[in-house]
Amino acid sequence: MGVKYTCFLFLGFLLVGCLSDDIGYSSSNISVQATNAFTLEEKVDYIVGDTLFFTQNFSRYLKEEGYNELLDVYETTKDEEFGYGFDLQQFSEFSNSYEAVYIDSEYIITTGANIADYYYYNNYGVAAQLNEAKDAYESKVGIVLVESGDFKLDFSNVYFRNEYDYYSNGKINLNIEHRFTDQTKGVLEFTVSE
Repeated sequence: MGVKYTCFLFLGFLLVGCLSDDIGYSSSNISVQATNAFTLEEKVDYIVGDTLFFTQNFSRYLKEEGYNELLDVYETTKDEEFGYGFDLQQFSEFSNSYEAVYIDSEYIITTGANIADYYYYNNYGVAAQLNEAKDAYESKVGIVLVESGDFKLDFSNVYFRNEYDYYSNGKINLNIEHRFTDQTKGVLEFTVSE
């Protein structure tokens, strides 16, 4: 009976080991918030062919909940860029509401890089890059306006995300949620005329 009991116990430990979520990697998830990182043009009337620009800038040092010291984003992640997305919506007479517009990359002018490796929720994504002074992550984006209509540029659901590899041993997954202190500043409504 001792051999059967030992084999049964060994198989039990083996089964528990196989079901364990630890497969030789370790990762950390950190969430912080950046505030008022976007500057939008005040202009609300454009003509087809114009370019609408916005800039983005958030500090390398952000407040982390529960800590007195600021989190050094660069030292924590070693990432020099963070991907983020934004929404462009156009008013539709058919639905009597704003609907998402997907922007072809040829109509986006950006200082950022291709962000195919980033995860973002919005319609189009660009990258915020660590500036030369290494004190902030920045980008400047232009959207070439090729259609007429009423539009909204929406920054109310923006997350900056680092290039995160789930299986990379020790890699920090940093999510930076963006918020405006005045939520009305998060959406720019504008008209494009022929």
